[in-house]
Amino acid sequence: MSETPDRSTRRIPFWLTVSLLFNLLLVGLVTGMALRQIPDRPDRGDRPRYTSEMTPDARKAMFGLMRESYRETRAEREVRDAARRALSEALKAEPFDSDRVRAAFADLREADNAVHAATHDAMIVRLQALPPEQRQGVADMLGRGSDRSRRNERRLPPPPRD
Repeated sequence: MSETPDRSTRRIPFWLTVSLLFNLLLVGLVTGMALRQIPDRPDRGDRPRYTSEMTPDARKAMFGLMRESYRETRAEREVRDAARRALSEALKAEPFDSDRVRAAFADLREADNAVHAATHDAMIVRLQALPPEQRQGVADMLGRGSDRSRRNERRLPPPPRD
């Protein structure tokens, strides 16, 4: 008598394994083709970052200035955080109370202004203590604006023509 092998001992059929491998290969191929269609990010080499344009002393002074100014505005930032939480609660309230939300936005604006004013005051004290060449480097950086605003300007559609 000849015995036939028991096919129930094989857990995954051979053709199912081959099919799964082929499907994985196909998904990888399609994903790779799709990823090649995504344009590359613009090279940052064509526009150096502001901090790399600064001298090491000016860069060190700028970061120290920002760090110390940030530390000195802790109380104002805590008030601003409380104003944000109050705005969040006003937005969640049912029924919607536009006067409460308007007042919460006004409080947040006031808190933001207080943080900016305190930061600027702290910066002025430190800027005054910098040597003129470091102050010039900081002034040049601030005069150019931020990378973010320039990126956003490039993304905006052109204004409509009349």
